[in-house]
Amino acid sequence: MSRQIATFILGSTRLGVDILLIKEVYRHMSITPVPASSSHIRGLMNLRGRVVTVIDLAVCLGRSASDHVEDNRLLVLKTNEEISKYQARGKLTNTDLGDDIVGLLIDRMDDVIEAQDSDIVPAPSNLDEVDNDLIRGVIKQKESLIIILNIPMLLEKIMAVCRGAD
Repeated sequence: MSRQIATFILGSTRLGVDILLIKEVYRHMSITPVPASSSHIRGLMNLRGRVVTVIDLAVCLGRSASDHVEDNRLLVLKTNEEISKYQARGKLTNTDLGDDIVGLLIDRMDDVIEAQDSDIVPAPSNLDEVDNDLIRGVIKQKESLIIILNIPMLLEKIMAVCRGAD
């Protein structure tokens, strides 16, 4: 099956997510910190009257927290309700994004690429810097690689950390 992958940059790494999971990319953020929350949670923000939980993707991937949030972008994910029509048509399977609106803090957006499922190869098992469960696979593109994130697993792990079940 052919998929569109939205790619983005975090540090020096090019990452990707199935475009069907993305609601929008937001630029101007006013984030309210949440006292005593996990370091993965950067805070909350008001997005046109809806509360969005802002997740620092850098922290999730074992890096230092994002420094210049005012320069970053927020990759706002769809909710289960919003992706249900894609699941009904078989375009997404085993995808649970929850019912709350979540945004991933990233450095900047890159391209949208077309990829076949067969283009996504398993990630090497020897990656130390990232929990391999968070990586769905890797796409080889010319002389670079795009790491495809497993967004449902990422959200599940964050919730486990927030509940103290780490």
